[in-house]
Amino acid sequence: MRRSSLALIFAVVIIAIVLIIRARSQTGEVTPSPRPATATRVAPASGTAAVPTTATAPSTATAPTTATPPTTATPPTTATAAPPAKAVDPAKAMATADTAKPAAALKLLSAALTQNPKSEHAPAIKARLIKLTDAIFFSAKPNPLTTAYTVVANDTLGKLAREHKTTIELIQFVNGLKTDIIHVGDTLKIIPGGFDVEVIKSQFKLTVYKDGAWVREFTVGLGKDGSTPVGEFLAGHRIPRPPYYGDGAPIPFGDKTKNPLGTRWVTVQGAGSGQYGIHGTWEPESMGKEASKGCVRMLNADVEWVYRLLVSGVSKITIKP
Repeated sequence: MRRSSLALIFAVVIIAIVLIIRARSQTGEVTPSPRPATATRVAPASGTAAVPTTATAPSTATAPTTATPPTTATPPTTATAAPPAKAVDPAKAMATADTAKPAAALKLLSAALTQNPKSEHAPAIKARLIKLTDAIFFSAKPNPLTTAYTVVANDTLGKLAREHKTTIELIQFVNGLKTDIIHVGDTLKIIPGGFDVEVIKSQFKLTVYKDGAWVREFTVGLGKDGSTPVGEFLAGHRIPRPPYYGDGAPIPFGDKTKNPLGTRWVTVQGAGSGQYGIHGTWEPESMGKEASKGCVRMLNADVEWVYRLLVSGVSKITIKP
């Protein structure tokens, strides 16, 4: 009797549990199970993994697509698209230069001469440029193309020349200084940056330029059998009263029969091992001829004038066929 009662009670309990489970299923309630629990723990991981998809740094920023530096900037295309220099008529340039400011006149006349070197107006333009460059560069008068410097304590001409990339001789020349003595408070006109020269061998011509502007022109002598080197070089050592190093012992300055270098020497740096230079000569008749061992010869007065303009390591020396 007791066993049957227990069995009956157990059966009733089982039936009740089954009925409760069905009732909850119909109302949408689900008893937690290991599988859903596992899925619940995966959800955060899934969300974390989805961060790149949500942020999509490459897709959202798309830096290359947005910036596209090559397409936007296109430096090479822009640079090569620059228009050619405008042709300058010599006659019009001379007329315009009469009323232009010195810097503008210098640029205009230089362009006219460079573009039309054989024009009938070329001699007149050169004469105008000589007067203009004398006023701008080689007088003590201030000019926007030059620097006005006030001397302070501990200044020397050598220090100023180094700082402004010029020469002691040019500072002295422009300011009419007879010695290398300067005083605190003095105002000096300084031409920074040096001048450049171009030699055209076929014309036996040396031309001085300042920032592309024509300054002076000289007839020169060159090396025998075309031995003067061609190329782009720099001014090297500058030597006043140069000795001559031939095959034997050095020959001192002033020996006009054995030392051919004249009164000044400027090394053409980069041409050979320093054996080529721009120098003076005791043989003025060699101008316009091939008579040297490869150097560029100038009259002593001419090389002294050019010497003060060339800055070692700064001034360009271009030699063309």
